[in-house]
Amino acid sequence: MHASVLKYFVEVARCGSVRKASENLYVAASAVNRQILKIEDELGGELFDRMPNGMRLNAAGERLLRHVQSTLHDFQVMRSEIDALKGERTGHVKLASMDSLFVDFLPASIKEFSQVYPAVTYSIASFGPMEVVPQSQSGRFDIGMTFVGRLPVGIETVALAALPTGLVMAADHPLAAKAAVSLADCARQPFLRSLGQPPIDRSMSREFAQFWDELEPVVTCNWTTMVKRLIIAGKGISFFSKIAFIEELRRGDVVWRPFDIAELNALKVGILLPSHRALPHVAQTFVARLVRQLKQLEAVAATL
Repeated sequence: MHASVLKYFVEVARCGSVRKASENLYVAASAVNRQILKIEDELGGELFDRMPNGMRLNAAGERLLRHVQSTLHDFQVMRSEIDALKGERTGHVKLASMDSLFVDFLPASIKEFSQVYPAVTYSIASFGPMEVVPQSQSGRFDIGMTFVGRLPVGIETVALAALPTGLVMAADHPLAAKAAVSLADCARQPFLRSLGQPPIDRSMSREFAQFWDELEPVVTCNWTTMVKRLIIAGKGISFFSKIAFIEELRRGDVVWRPFDIAELNALKVGILLPSHRALPHVAQTFVARLVRQLKQLEAVAATL
């Protein structure tokens, strides 16, 4: 089967809709549907359950999806290896990361990498910290970056950095005078929540999970940049690692304080990779750069 046809199938499986897949692929819906029907005809059976509100993979479709994802991945690995043999610096990097790394860390990493590998392309997606691991497991992404807890089979950590979540607030906030803050301190303050879900798994801290469930924020927003601006303006406090506030901490616009909870202070940010499959050559090279830059970030954050 032709690679483009396989990509059509993967996108329909992901979207659950021929129409949505066609919009993402910039291909006519009739052409996408025709190729799906062609695959089903070649394999001698339906791959989707057609429902009033969309399409869902059946057992045969799930099996084909695993094969297609493996095939496309192996093709990318092979192409990257051939490019490396020819001395070319091309390839594609697929990364899933928690949002705070999108503020400064990843843009700087890509900028630096692009100076040496200008032809490399990227697929980079932002997720809540607890969503990164399942996204990495799914095969859609080669690299994951998030807070690391207990990892499932098939995912391994290649680097860890002590960048725990803590409390961020305006420099003149009353809690800035404390060396460490309690969740009880936070409960009495206007709170800005950057995500609808907690930033860490419930198993990492039950005390934190209970606080999160009972929290009534004054603002909930899934865009870190807006939350940062509200914090600087003194509109509230929020939970963050130092990752997203390096420049603001340097300038003294905000302060960061640890919690008085040992398990939160032990949190580490990790670079996650699949343990069961090889990465394309360019992705391996990009990971090596990320490891070095994450360690540099850890050293910088420790001084702030």
